[in-house]
Amino acid sequence: MFVLHLGHTILFDNFKHCDSFANPPARMHRSPLKIIRSLMVLGLCSGVNSQCSFGLIECATSRQCIGKTSICNGRGECYDNSDEEICIGNKLRGFPSTTTTTTTTTTTTPAPTPPPPNNVEESEALGQRFARTFNDTLHHPRCPKLYTSVGNKCLSLLYFVKVGWGEARALCSAIGGELVVYPSASDGEFAALLKYLREIGMTTDFWVGGRYTKDTEAWTWLDDAPMDLGSPYWAVRHTNSCSSRQQESAPHAKPEDVAYWTNTSACYHYEQAPRRDSQQLCAAVTFRHYFYISDEDCLGVRSPLCEHVPSTAHDLTLAGSP
Repeated sequence: MFVLHLGHTILFDNFKHCDSFANPPARMHRSPLKIIRSLMVLGLCSGVNSQCSFGLIECATSRQCIGKTSICNGRGECYDNSDEEICIGNKLRGFPSTTTTTTTTTTTTPAPTPPPPNNVEESEALGQRFARTFNDTLHHPRCPKLYTSVGNKCLSLLYFVKVGWGEARALCSAIGGELVVYPSASDGEFAALLKYLREIGMTTDFWVGGRYTKDTEAWTWLDDAPMDLGSPYWAVRHTNSCSSRQQESAPHAKPEDVAYWTNTSACYHYEQAPRRDSQQLCAAVTFRHYFYISDEDCLGVRSPLCEHVPSTAHDLTLAGSP
Protein backbone atom coordinates (compact mmCIF):
# COMPACT_ATOMS: atom_id res chain seq x y z
CA MET A 1 0.00 0.00 0.00
CA PHE A 2 1.09 3.53 -0.71
CA VAL A 3 -0.96 5.19 2.08
CA LEU A 4 -1.81 4.59 5.71
CA HIS A 5 -5.16 5.99 6.84
CA LEU A 6 -5.35 7.37 10.35
CA GLY A 7 -8.76 9.03 10.95
CA HIS A 8 -9.00 11.85 8.40
CA THR A 9 -5.24 12.09 7.99
CA ILE A 10 -3.59 10.30 5.11
CA LEU A 11 0.17 9.76 5.34
CA PHE A 12 1.85 9.30 1.97
CA ASP A 13 4.86 7.08 1.56
CA ASN A 14 6.91 5.42 -1.19
CA PHE A 15 7.43 8.54 -3.31
CA LYS A 16 9.89 6.49 -5.33
CA HIS A 17 6.88 5.01 -7.14
CA CYS A 18 6.17 8.38 -8.80
CA ASP A 19 8.64 7.60 -11.56
CA SER A 20 6.74 4.44 -12.46
CA PHE A 21 3.58 6.51 -13.08
CA ALA A 22 5.36 9.30 -14.92
CA ASN A 23 7.39 6.86 -17.04
CA PRO A 24 5.45 3.59 -16.91
CA PRO A 25 7.11 0.38 -18.15
CA ALA A 26 6.14 -1.01 -21.55
CA ARG A 27 3.73 -3.49 -20.02
CA MET A 28 1.58 -0.80 -18.29
CA HIS A 29 -0.92 1.27 -20.26
CA ARG A 30 -1.59 4.90 -19.16
CA SER A 31 -5.27 4.78 -20.03
CA PRO A 32 -7.69 5.93 -19.02
CA LEU A 33 -5.99 9.28 -18.55
CA LYS A 34 -8.25 10.33 -15.74
CA ILE A 35 -7.09 7.39 -13.57
CA ILE A 36 -3.46 8.30 -14.08
CA ARG A 37 -4.06 11.96 -13.32
CA SER A 38 -6.13 10.97 -10.31
CA LEU A 39 -3.19 8.89 -9.11
CA MET A 40 -1.16 12.07 -9.25
CA VAL A 41 -3.73 13.60 -6.95
CA LEU A 42 -2.78 10.99 -4.37
CA GLY A 43 0.38 12.92 -3.70
CA LEU A 44 2.50 10.00 -4.82
CA CYS A 45 3.61 12.05 -7.79
CA SER A 46 3.09 15.58 -6.51
CA GLY A 47 6.30 16.73 -8.16
CA VAL A 48 5.54 15.28 -11.57
CA ASN A 49 4.14 17.77 -14.10
CA SER A 50 2.60 19.81 -11.26
CA GLN A 51 2.38 23.61 -11.05
CA CYS A 52 1.60 23.51 -7.31
CA SER A 53 3.91 24.57 -4.52
CA PHE A 54 5.66 22.07 -2.32
CA GLY A 55 3.18 20.35 0.01
CA LEU A 56 0.24 20.87 -2.36
CA ILE A 57 -1.12 18.66 -5.09
CA GLU A 58 -2.93 19.44 -8.32
CA CYS A 59 -6.53 18.37 -8.96
CA ALA A 60 -7.12 15.98 -11.85
CA THR A 61 -8.80 18.24 -14.43
CA SER A 62 -8.04 21.72 -13.25
CA ARG A 63 -5.02 23.77 -12.20
CA GLN A 64 -6.42 23.95 -8.70
CA CYS A 65 -3.98 23.09 -5.89
CA ILE A 66 -5.07 21.58 -2.59
CA GLY A 67 -3.35 20.15 0.45
CA LYS A 68 -2.61 16.48 0.67
CA THR A 69 -4.71 16.14 3.79
CA SER A 70 -7.78 17.16 1.77
CA ILE A 71 -7.87 13.81 -0.04
CA CYS A 72 -10.66 11.50 1.16
CA ASN A 73 -11.86 13.91 3.84
CA GLY A 74 -15.39 13.80 2.43
CA ARG A 75 -15.59 17.52 1.53
CA GLY A 76 -14.53 17.60 -2.18
CA GLU A 77 -11.90 20.38 -2.15
CA CYS A 78 -11.27 20.05 -5.92
CA TYR A 79 -13.88 21.58 -8.25
CA ASP A 80 -13.93 18.35 -10.28
CA ASN A 81 -14.22 16.32 -7.05
CA SER A 82 -11.18 14.28 -8.11
CA ASP A 83 -9.87 14.33 -4.56
CA GLU A 84 -12.93 12.32 -3.45
CA GLU A 85 -13.85 10.16 -6.48
CA ILE A 86 -10.70 8.10 -5.96
CA CYS A 87 -11.91 7.19 -2.47
CA ILE A 88 -14.25 4.67 -0.92
CA GLY A 89 -15.62 6.38 2.15
CA ASN A 90 -12.60 8.00 3.75
CA LYS A 91 -10.18 5.42 2.38
CA LEU A 92 -8.26 5.34 -0.87
CA ARG A 93 -9.57 2.74 -3.28
CA GLY A 94 -7.22 0.60 -5.37
CA PHE A 95 -6.75 0.98 -9.09
CA PRO A 96 -5.95 -2.15 -11.11
CA SER A 97 -3.07 -1.94 -13.50
CA THR A 98 -3.59 -2.88 -17.10
CA THR A 99 -0.90 -5.24 -18.33
CA THR A 100 -0.15 -6.79 -21.64
CA THR A 101 0.17 -10.53 -21.46
CA THR A 102 2.67 -12.03 -23.84
CA THR A 103 1.86 -15.57 -24.87
CA THR A 104 4.89 -17.68 -25.47
CA THR A 105 4.43 -20.67 -27.72
CA THR A 106 6.63 -23.56 -26.74
CA THR A 107 7.40 -26.10 -29.39
CA THR A 108 7.88 -29.55 -27.92
CA THR A 109 10.33 -31.69 -29.76
CA PRO A 110 9.08 -35.30 -29.82
CA ALA A 111 11.25 -37.79 -28.02
CA PRO A 112 13.32 -39.94 -30.35
CA THR A 113 11.85 -43.34 -31.11
CA PRO A 114 13.63 -45.97 -29.03
CA PRO A 115 15.40 -48.65 -31.01
CA PRO A 116 13.60 -52.00 -31.34
CA PRO A 117 14.33 -54.41 -28.49
CA ASN A 118 17.11 -56.84 -29.05
CA ASN A 119 15.30 -60.16 -28.65
CA VAL A 120 18.18 -62.37 -29.75
CA GLU A 121 18.86 -63.49 -26.20
CA GLU A 122 15.18 -64.26 -25.61
CA SER A 123 15.04 -66.29 -28.81
CA GLU A 124 18.17 -68.21 -27.86
CA ALA A 125 16.66 -69.00 -24.44
CA LEU A 126 13.55 -70.38 -26.14
CA GLY A 127 15.81 -72.47 -28.38
CA GLN A 128 17.55 -73.95 -25.35
CA ARG A 129 14.22 -74.76 -23.77
CA PHE A 130 13.08 -76.39 -27.02
CA ALA A 131 16.25 -78.50 -27.11
CA ARG A 132 15.67 -79.75 -23.56
CA THR A 133 12.05 -80.64 -24.31
CA PHE A 134 13.08 -82.24 -27.61
CA ASN A 135 15.55 -84.49 -25.81
CA ASP A 136 12.92 -85.44 -23.22
CA THR A 137 10.28 -86.30 -25.80
CA LEU A 138 12.07 -87.40 -28.99
CA HIS A 139 15.23 -89.20 -27.94
CA HIS A 140 16.05 -92.36 -26.02
CA PRO A 141 18.83 -94.96 -26.53
CA ARG A 142 16.46 -97.94 -26.61
CA CYS A 143 13.99 -96.33 -29.05
CA PRO A 144 14.28 -95.33 -32.73
CA LYS A 145 15.03 -91.77 -33.74
CA LEU A 146 12.25 -89.30 -32.80
CA TYR A 147 10.95 -91.65 -30.08
CA THR A 148 11.43 -91.77 -26.32
CA SER A 149 10.71 -94.42 -23.72
CA VAL A 150 7.49 -94.14 -21.71
CA GLY A 151 6.64 -97.27 -19.74
CA ASN A 152 7.23 -100.15 -22.11
CA LYS A 153 6.33 -98.14 -25.21
CA CYS A 154 8.41 -96.01 -27.53
CA LEU A 155 6.43 -92.82 -28.02
CA SER A 156 6.94 -89.76 -30.19
CA LEU A 157 5.47 -86.58 -28.74
CA LEU A 158 5.42 -84.20 -31.70
CA TYR A 159 4.36 -81.31 -29.49
CA PHE A 160 5.54 -78.66 -31.96
CA VAL A 161 3.12 -79.89 -34.68
CA LYS A 162 -0.58 -78.89 -34.60
CA VAL A 163 -2.85 -80.84 -36.97
CA GLY A 164 -6.21 -82.60 -37.17
CA TRP A 165 -6.75 -86.19 -36.07
CA GLY A 166 -6.44 -87.70 -39.58
CA GLU A 167 -3.30 -85.68 -40.32
CA ALA A 168 -1.83 -86.81 -37.01
CA ARG A 169 -2.27 -90.44 -38.10
CA ALA A 170 -0.47 -89.71 -41.37
CA LEU A 171 2.48 -88.09 -39.56
CA CYS A 172 2.80 -91.03 -37.18
CA SER A 173 2.78 -93.43 -40.12
CA ALA A 174 5.51 -91.44 -41.89
CA ILE A 175 7.92 -91.93 -38.94
CA GLY A 176 7.14 -95.65 -38.50
CA GLY A 177 4.32 -95.47 -36.00
CA GLU A 178 0.62 -95.04 -35.29
CA LEU A 179 -1.43 -92.97 -32.87
CA VAL A 180 -0.95 -94.63 -29.49
CA VAL A 181 -3.60 -97.04 -28.16
CA TYR A 182 -4.21 -98.28 -24.62
CA PRO A 183 -6.50 -101.30 -24.87
CA SER A 184 -5.65 -102.60 -21.41
CA ALA A 185 -5.74 -100.69 -18.18
CA SER A 186 -4.14 -103.50 -16.20
CA ASP A 187 -0.72 -103.19 -17.85
CA GLY A 188 -0.10 -99.73 -16.32
CA GLU A 189 0.91 -98.14 -19.61
CA PHE A 190 -1.70 -95.37 -19.49
CA ALA A 191 -0.71 -94.53 -15.90
CA ALA A 192 2.93 -94.32 -17.05
CA LEU A 193 1.92 -91.84 -19.77
CA LEU A 194 0.09 -89.58 -17.29
CA LYS A 195 3.07 -89.62 -14.94
CA TYR A 196 5.53 -88.84 -17.71
CA LEU A 197 3.58 -85.90 -19.15
CA ARG A 198 3.31 -84.31 -15.73
CA GLU A 199 6.96 -84.87 -14.88
CA ILE A 200 8.22 -83.05 -17.98
CA GLY A 201 5.73 -80.21 -17.50
CA MET A 202 3.93 -80.78 -20.79
CA THR A 203 1.03 -78.44 -21.56
CA THR A 204 0.23 -79.53 -25.12
CA ASP A 205 -2.92 -81.47 -26.12
CA PHE A 206 -2.36 -84.74 -28.03
CA TRP A 207 -4.39 -86.94 -30.34
CA VAL A 208 -4.51 -90.66 -29.42
CA GLY A 209 -5.68 -93.65 -31.44
CA GLY A 210 -9.33 -93.78 -30.41
CA ARG A 211 -12.46 -92.78 -32.34
CA TYR A 212 -16.16 -93.37 -32.68
CA THR A 213 -17.09 -95.64 -35.58
CA LYS A 214 -20.54 -95.36 -37.11
CA ASP A 215 -20.40 -98.93 -38.37
CA THR A 216 -20.35 -100.37 -34.89
CA GLU A 217 -21.75 -97.26 -33.18
CA ALA A 218 -19.11 -97.61 -30.54
CA TRP A 219 -15.80 -96.13 -29.41
CA THR A 220 -12.84 -98.32 -30.36
CA TRP A 221 -9.08 -98.14 -30.53
CA LEU A 222 -7.36 -98.26 -33.92
CA ASP A 223 -6.70 -101.99 -33.42
CA ASP A 224 -10.52 -102.37 -33.12
CA ALA A 225 -10.36 -103.17 -29.41
CA PRO A 226 -13.27 -101.55 -27.56
CA MET A 227 -12.48 -98.46 -25.53
CA ASP A 228 -13.33 -98.50 -21.85
CA LEU A 229 -15.36 -95.29 -21.44
CA GLY A 230 -14.87 -94.92 -17.70
CA SER A 231 -11.99 -95.17 -15.27
CA PRO A 232 -9.06 -95.05 -15.52
CA TYR A 233 -9.09 -93.46 -18.96
CA TRP A 234 -11.79 -90.81 -19.34
CA ALA A 235 -11.85 -87.36 -17.87
CA VAL A 236 -14.55 -86.34 -15.41
CA ARG A 237 -16.43 -83.30 -16.71
CA HIS A 238 -19.03 -81.01 -15.21
CA THR A 239 -22.33 -80.59 -17.05
CA ASN A 240 -25.17 -78.11 -16.64
CA SER A 241 -27.73 -80.89 -16.86
CA CYS A 242 -27.74 -83.81 -14.48
CA SER A 243 -28.31 -87.52 -14.94
CA SER A 244 -28.74 -90.59 -12.78
CA ARG A 245 -26.37 -93.54 -12.87
CA GLN A 246 -27.00 -97.21 -13.29
CA GLN A 247 -25.04 -99.92 -11.56
CA GLU A 248 -24.70 -103.46 -12.89
CA SER A 249 -25.97 -106.14 -10.55
CA ALA A 250 -23.95 -109.06 -9.27
CA PRO A 251 -23.27 -112.02 -11.60
CA HIS A 252 -26.04 -114.61 -12.00
CA ALA A 253 -28.70 -112.07 -11.09
CA LYS A 254 -32.20 -112.30 -12.42
CA PRO A 255 -32.73 -110.71 -15.86
CA GLU A 256 -34.79 -107.91 -14.42
CA ASP A 257 -31.94 -107.10 -12.03
CA VAL A 258 -29.16 -106.72 -14.63
CA ALA A 259 -28.91 -103.02 -13.80
CA TYR A 260 -30.49 -100.70 -11.28
CA TRP A 261 -30.49 -96.98 -10.53
CA THR A 262 -28.00 -96.13 -7.82
CA ASN A 263 -28.60 -93.97 -4.74
CA THR A 264 -32.35 -93.80 -5.33
CA SER A 265 -31.81 -92.27 -8.77
CA ALA A 266 -29.81 -89.29 -7.49
CA CYS A 267 -28.97 -86.75 -10.19
CA TYR A 268 -25.28 -85.93 -10.78
CA HIS A 269 -23.72 -83.02 -12.69
CA TYR A 270 -20.60 -84.95 -13.64
CA GLU A 271 -19.94 -87.50 -16.35
CA GLN A 272 -16.99 -89.70 -17.24
CA ALA A 273 -17.80 -90.72 -20.79
CA PRO A 274 -18.20 -89.21 -24.27
CA ARG A 275 -20.97 -86.68 -24.62
CA ARG A 276 -24.24 -88.05 -25.85
CA ASP A 277 -25.27 -87.12 -29.39
CA SER A 278 -21.96 -85.32 -29.84
CA GLN A 279 -20.06 -84.54 -33.03
CA GLN A 280 -16.74 -84.80 -31.14
CA LEU A 281 -15.78 -88.25 -32.44
CA CYS A 282 -12.00 -88.44 -31.93
CA ALA A 283 -10.06 -89.13 -28.73
CA ALA A 284 -7.42 -86.86 -27.25
CA VAL A 285 -5.54 -86.40 -24.00
CA THR A 286 -5.67 -82.72 -23.03
CA PHE A 287 -3.94 -80.49 -20.53
CA ARG A 288 -7.21 -79.01 -19.27
CA HIS A 289 -8.40 -82.53 -18.38
CA TYR A 290 -5.09 -83.50 -16.74
CA PHE A 291 -4.34 -85.69 -19.80
CA TYR A 292 -7.26 -88.02 -19.24
CA ILE A 293 -9.09 -88.92 -22.44
CA SER A 294 -11.91 -86.73 -23.79
CA ASP A 295 -13.93 -86.70 -27.02
CA GLU A 296 -12.90 -83.83 -29.29
CA ASP A 297 -13.67 -82.42 -32.72
CA CYS A 298 -11.63 -84.45 -35.26
CA LEU A 299 -10.87 -81.29 -37.27
CA GLY A 300 -9.45 -79.46 -34.27
CA VAL A 301 -5.68 -79.00 -34.14
CA ARG A 302 -3.59 -80.92 -31.64
CA SER A 303 -0.26 -82.69 -31.57
CA PRO A 304 0.29 -86.33 -32.63
CA LEU A 305 1.12 -88.83 -29.87
CA CYS A 306 2.68 -91.68 -31.85
CA GLU A 307 3.63 -95.22 -30.82
CA HIS A 308 6.46 -96.91 -32.72
CA VAL A 309 5.13 -99.75 -34.88
CA PRO A 310 7.82 -100.74 -37.42
CA SER A 311 5.47 -102.47 -39.83
CA THR A 312 3.49 -99.25 -40.41
CA ALA A 313 6.36 -97.06 -41.67
CA HIS A 314 5.54 -95.13 -44.85
CA ASP A 315 7.00 -92.25 -46.77
CA LEU A 316 5.19 -88.96 -46.39
CA THR A 317 5.72 -87.06 -49.65
CA LEU A 318 4.79 -83.40 -49.64
CA ALA A 319 3.99 -82.03 -53.08
CA GLY A 320 6.08 -79.01 -54.02
CA SER A 321 4.73 -75.82 -55.53
CA PRO A 322 4.30 -76.00 -59.32
